[in-house]
Amino acid sequence: MKYRIVLLILLTGLFFSCSKQEIPVFTSDDHGVYFQYRSSYVYGTSIENYTDSLSYSFSSASAETSSVVLSVPLRTMGKVMDYDRPVKVVIDEENTTAIEGVHYEENLDTLYIPAGQSSVNVRIRFLRAEDLLEKTVRLGLKLEANEHFGLYIDEYKNTNSYATTGEMLDGIRFTFIVSEMYTEPSYWTWFGGDYFGAWTAKKYVTLNSVMEWTASDWSRAGGTGAKVVLGRFSFAATRLQEYLQGQADAGTPVLESDGTYMQLPEPYQVDYSKYE
Repeated sequence: MKYRIVLLILLTGLFFSCSKQEIPVFTSDDHGVYFQYRSSYVYGTSIENYTDSLSYSFSSASAETSSVVLSVPLRTMGKVMDYDRPVKVVIDEENTTAIEGVHYEENLDTLYIPAGQSSVNVRIRFLRAEDLLEKTVRLGLKLEANEHFGLYIDEYKNTNSYATTGEMLDGIRFTFIVSEMYTEPSYWTWFGGDYFGAWTAKKYVTLNSVMEWTASDWSRAGGTGAKVVLGRFSFAATRLQEYLQGQADAGTPVLESDGTYMQLPEPYQVDYSKYE
């Protein structure tokens, strides 16, 4: 009997201790907002996977591409309203290395959830800056609460399959990771030096622009029907030399990333004597 009384006292104390805790509850009158980017899905099912970052490389774009718009969905919790509701999205300075006007352009001050809608895409224009050939930059976005929306989902699982264990993602922050990094194609290593000289990322991009070649063309170099073949290298070097010489004669010589003049080996050398 004594042990039953002690147990009853302990359980009673535990009950009153727990009853004092404040448990946050999301009600139908609350309105929340959070980032949720679908990275993949399982075909034939309703299972989706999510990520809180997005990587992009301009190496996959054509030479004429000067910018690209990337976006992340912004979703709401609560009732859909019949009027536009502004959303506060700011640059997450602690998670950003990109420079506005150099690497990206944004117009976050005009962002809102349209009337009758429960989501909107946050769009950022990324610029093809020259220094992306040498480095990767990050742009972090961060949600802030306002009079229309609270922040109720600071983390969530990276899949909607609740039977699956997954990592936790940040619902308040999202990061774009942008670059234009290249590695020297093996076909250039084998044959390109005699025609184009030492490989640099900028020379590679310039040649591709002149010849309308892509990174994919280089990956198929030398194959049947390929654009990039040894038999075209003399013609390609001549075209590149003509372009570089024309830029030099016009007073706008093409420079490598280290500030030196872009040069080709003999007999395709560019005359930069006017600058010496």
